[in-house]
Amino acid sequence: MKNNILCLLLLLAFSRVAMAETLCNSKVTRELETCAKNNFELSDKQLNGAYKDIALKFSEGDRQTLMKAQRAWIAYKEKTCQGAYDATSPGEEAGVDKWTCLDEITKTRTRELQYLDTSSDMTDFFHATDVVSKYYEGGDRSRFIEKLANKALVNDDVNWNLYVTENCKLTASRFNEDKKDCMARQSFYRY
Repeated sequence: MKNNILCLLLLLAFSRVAMAETLCNSKVTRELETCAKNNFELSDKQLNGAYKDIALKFSEGDRQTLMKAQRAWIAYKEKTCQGAYDATSPGEEAGVDKWTCLDEITKTRTRELQYLDTSSDMTDFFHATDVVSKYYEGGDRSRFIEKLANKALVNDDVNWNLYVTENCKLTASRFNEDKKDCMARQSFYRY
């Protein structure tokens, strides 16, 4: 019995290592690009799994709101990361920039989906706001949250605005999260 448990734990540990992202540290641009692309593909797979899991748990109304938010987020992600590519193109590093952008935005969305699922794992956001507010707002977290919330919606990106609006409807519906906290978090983690 102990051997079976040990084998199961080892299998779980090795499967997590196999699913872990790779540190991209080559000096060859093509290798960096491939590594960044592979990391994004792993992050995208994790996001898709999280999305499917959470969609099954939601009521029909929340599922529709989730779908609207996700579609808007996808359009925002594509536009933002194409912008990262365009900013450095035709340079060799343009592909690396695009894949890295896609990876980072996708990881952030996955964390938000996990939060929507369990209402946990946002302690780092509040810790970060405490640190920033200590140095820039006289320790007043609410003032910093207010500033972030006021910057959450932007005039130039309809998809971002729709994503934030729909996502914050979900957090309010599921956890009674204050709209300002949700909007501040979206603003804080925006790429």
